Amino acid sequence: MTKQQGASWDRRSFVRHLGAVGLAAPVLTFAACSDRSATTARPTAGDPIIRSYAPDAAHLVTPMSEPPIAYVSQSLRLVFIDREFRDVLIGILSAHISVSTGHWRIPQAGDAPEEPLIPGVPQREFEEVGIGVLDLAMEPSESDFRIRRGQRVETTIDLSCASMVDSPQQISGGPWHVEQCDGSGDGTCREDFVEVGVATRSPAGACATAAPDIRLLTWVCPAG
Repeated sequence: MTKQQGASWDRRSFVRHLGAVGLAAPVLTFAACSDRSATTARPTAGDPIIRSYAPDAAHLVTPMSEPPIAYVSQSLRLVFIDREFRDVLIGILSAHISVSTGHWRIPQAGDAPEEPLIPGVPQREFEEVGIGVLDLAMEPSESDFRIRRGQRVETTIDLSCASMVDSPQQISGGPWHVEQCDGSGDGTCREDFVEVGVATRSPAGACATAAPDIRLLTWVCPAG
């Protein structure tokens, strides 16, 4: 949770929406490093932002134009809240707030809707803090989730020899068809930080030389 972002993000250089709104789904298509010479292959403005996350995993970064209105951190056991939306968020997160501690009890992925939010279950207990405390540059933990303003849109993630920004490796994989929040001001949607699939990695400049597979994690809207 302490790894910092690299260079500043430019959302427009990262995501290209193909097709008219309402007629075609957005597609994240990324420049293939194999189209460049081995000596000149470098990340460019059109490349995705992919960072090392763990020995067996990489993080496909999805820049945001504004902070989320809520962020649930599994490792910090904190729920970051935009207090302007506090009452709405209690309903969105199906949360119960403890009278004695003030902690939020929040159902987790896979919990049955009818399961009571009884006290004493650590994985459901979160201390409330203001959204202004959230460091947008921190590395998320797997299964963190956030609430953003916007609508769910179908997105295709397709990587072809995409360079990592902090490692001399390239990533290929997909296409994966997922839903992500479009960041507009209309409505709200939830995104979870999860594995979207397994990609192939290879040394920079040698895309045809496959190394051990790597899990790719990013923010996606859960099904349902």
